[in-house]
Amino acid sequence: MEPIAPRAEVTVYSPLFSPFRQQLQGSAVSIGRASDCSIPVKDRYLSRKHAEIVADHGSWILKDCGSANGTYLNGNRVERDHALRTGDRIRLGDTEIVFETAEHNTDRMLAVADTSPSMTISIPVKEIEEPERIDTGGDLAKLKTLNLLARELIEDRPTEELFGFIVDRVLEHTEASRAALGLLGADGKSFVNVEVRRQDRTDTSELRISHTVLLEVVEEKKALAFMDVSMDEKLSRAQSIIMQGIRSILCAPLMIGDSVVGVLYVDYLFNQRKISEDDVRLVAQIARFAAIKLETTRLREEAIQKRIMDEELKTASMIQRGLLPAAPSGIDGYTFAGANRPCRTVSGDYYDFVRRPDGRMYFVIADVSGKGITAGLMMAGLQASFRIFCKNDPSPAALVSQLNDALKDTLPQSKFVTLFLGRLDLATGLIEYANAGHTPPIWVRNDGVEELVETDLVLGVVTRADFREQKLQLAPGDALVLFTDGVTEAENEGGEDLGGLEHVTQRLAKMHGTSADELTAAIESEVLSHMGDAPLADDVTLLVVSRNANL
Repeated sequence: MEPIAPRAEVTVYSPLFSPFRQQLQGSAVSIGRASDCSIPVKDRYLSRKHAEIVADHGSWILKDCGSANGTYLNGNRVERDHALRTGDRIRLGDTEIVFETAEHNTDRMLAVADTSPSMTISIPVKEIEEPERIDTGGDLAKLKTLNLLARELIEDRPTEELFGFIVDRVLEHTEASRAALGLLGADGKSFVNVEVRRQDRTDTSELRISHTVLLEVVEEKKALAFMDVSMDEKLSRAQSIIMQGIRSILCAPLMIGDSVVGVLYVDYLFNQRKISEDDVRLVAQIARFAAIKLETTRLREEAIQKRIMDEELKTASMIQRGLLPAAPSGIDGYTFAGANRPCRTVSGDYYDFVRRPDGRMYFVIADVSGKGITAGLMMAGLQASFRIFCKNDPSPAALVSQLNDALKDTLPQSKFVTLFLGRLDLATGLIEYANAGHTPPIWVRNDGVEELVETDLVLGVVTRADFREQKLQLAPGDALVLFTDGVTEAENEGGEDLGGLEHVTQRLAKMHGTSADELTAAIESEVLSHMGDAPLADDVTLLVVSRNANL
C-alpha cells in the first residue's frame, strides 16, 4: 500500500489580494489562472495551469506544468519534480506560496473529517439572544464573560495577531480543551485561514471537524453542540473521533451580514462536562463578536492599504509625468505636440523627442501591452533604452532593432510593445521611420490624408528581428499624426468604440497647414465627443510633427 502524504497546507501571498491559507486535499492540487484550478490565482504572469503539488509515496511533490514564466522553489527554477519540505517557498509570477505540513504547524490545522455525529443541541443563529438580554442570575457569569471579551477586543491589532488573540481568549473564557477559529474558502467547504490553541501545550495532534458539522453550521446557519460523542453509537465507529478522545463539541458560525465566513470551534477532551443551551448561546455570541472584529479589522487594513497605494500611485504618476517630455518648441519651420491621458493613474503609453547636434530630431510613440503600474515600469525602461541608443545616431530601423533586443531580455513572455520611431531632418523635412506593429499613423497632406499601414513585428517577441526602414517627405503644411490604439478603441457609454478613424481623418483633411497643438486638440475633441461621460478604457496618447506652411 502506498504511504499517505502528510496533511499539509499552503499560505498564498500576492499583491492582488490578502494572504490566505488552504489545506492540500486530494492527490493533486493545481495552481494557475484558470478558474477550475484548485488554487486559482489571477496573476497575469501565471499560465492557466501553472504548477501542481502532488501526493507521491508519502510526500508532496512540486511539479511545473510547462508554464511560460517558470516555477521557482526557494529561488531556483523548477526543471524537474521536487519533494517539498515545511517552510519551502514557491514563487510563481508575483505570487509566493509557503508550504507547511501539519506535523510542523498544528496551530494552523483544522481538517475536515468524514464523520457524522448526532447533534444534541441545535440553535439557529437568528434565535440567539443578544447579550444585553441575558440578565437572569444563572447567566450573569456568561454576561460577564461577554463583556470582558468585548472590552478585550476593543484594541486594534493587525490581522495576523488578531486570530491568535481571539482564540487564546476563547480558550481562556470557555475553559475548553481546544479552540479553533477558521475562515472558509470560496467553496465554503475548506479553510483558508486557521488558528488552533490547546490547553495542553504538549498536544501536537491534528484537530478535525466533522464534514457534517461544517455543513450544518454553514448551510443552516446554526450553532451546534455534540455531547459525550465517544459514547455515541455512530461515533463509536469513527476512528478519527475516538483517537481524538472528544467528549463534547461546540461549533458556531462566524457571520458577516447573512453570509457565513468561518466557524468558531471548541471541544472538551476526556471529561464529562455537561453542555447546556446557554453554553451554545455563549459560544455563538463569542463567534458574533469575533466575526465583527475580524471584519472591521479587515476593512480598516484594506482602507489603510488603499490609502498607501493611492499615495504611491500619485507619486508614480508624478514621476511618470516627469518622464514624458514637453514637446520641443522654438524650432524654426516646425511645431511639435505630445499628449497623454492615462485610463488609470499610471500609463503604459510612451512618447518622446530627442534632438541631435546634427539638427535631426528623433521621435517615438509606443504602447506597452497591459495597463497600470507594470506597464508603467516597462515604459520607463523603454525610455531609458531609447535615450541611450539614440546617442549613437543609428538609423530608425537599427534603433528599433536594438530596442527589440533589449526588451526581449527583460519583458515577461506574455508582454509586448508596439512602437513607431522616426527621425526628422529639420533642414529638408525628410522623415525616416520604422513601425513595429503600431497603429498606422496619419500623414496630413495638401491633397488629403494617408494612413501609413505598412508595419513589422511588435517588439519583445523574438530576438534579432528585422525592421524595414521607410521614408516620407513632409512638404510645407504637412503633418504626421501618431497615436495609440486608445484613440481608435475609445468607447462611449453604450460600449461602442470609435469604429475606425473616418471622423478623425475627415476632420484632419481640412486642417493642412495648422500647428501640432491644433491637430492634437482636434483629435482629442473627436475622442471626447464620442465618449461622452464614459471613462477611458485605455490610455490615449498622441504625438504630432507639423511643418509650417509659410516656408
